[in-house]
Amino acid sequence: MNGTGNRNVRRSIGMLKEAFLRLLSEEPYDQITVSAVTREADLNRGTFYAHFDNMDDLLRSTMSDISGRISVLLDQAPDADFLDDPMPVLGPLGDYLGRDRELYQKLVSSSSVEPFINSLHETFCEGIRARFDRFDPGMDPRLKLVMTEYLTSGVLGAYRAWLEGEYGDAAIGEVNLRLRDLVHATGRLVRP
Repeated sequence: MNGTGNRNVRRSIGMLKEAFLRLLSEEPYDQITVSAVTREADLNRGTFYAHFDNMDDLLRSTMSDISGRISVLLDQAPDADFLDDPMPVLGPLGDYLGRDRELYQKLVSSSSVEPFINSLHETFCEGIRARFDRFDPGMDPRLKLVMTEYLTSGVLGAYRAWLEGEYGDAAIGEVNLRLRDLVHATGRLVRP
């Protein structure tokens, strides 16, 4: 009986989050209401409030899920030196964002998701820092911090610009190739 209850809870939460993301892809976050989410999910308001305190709580939980998926992608990337071959990280991350570009475009343009952007930034920083620790253990710690921040901000900034349409009709693969070239150039600067 307990397994069925847990399965139903997971199902309800999943339905609410999916409904929320569908609505978010159509309208700004601040215009989405609990009623709209429950109507879209075909659930009642009591079910919503059994799992979430308010819309901000649903947003945080949904963004945490997305950040978790991205963290898994980074963890699953082959263990390669990012400065030599960033594509094992960039490829899956770009593909993930490209699969649902409209949704992520809405997310990055909403001021309400800054905590998500910050979490994604930290997740990416940790992944890059871990690669530096493995492949450049002798790198000056201050240089490692600067490099990590520089690369993270650059990659995520480029992805954000792509999501917002600043590169016209460029495909994510093309953006990744340009990022790869820039990462390689950066590597040549710090590894003479």
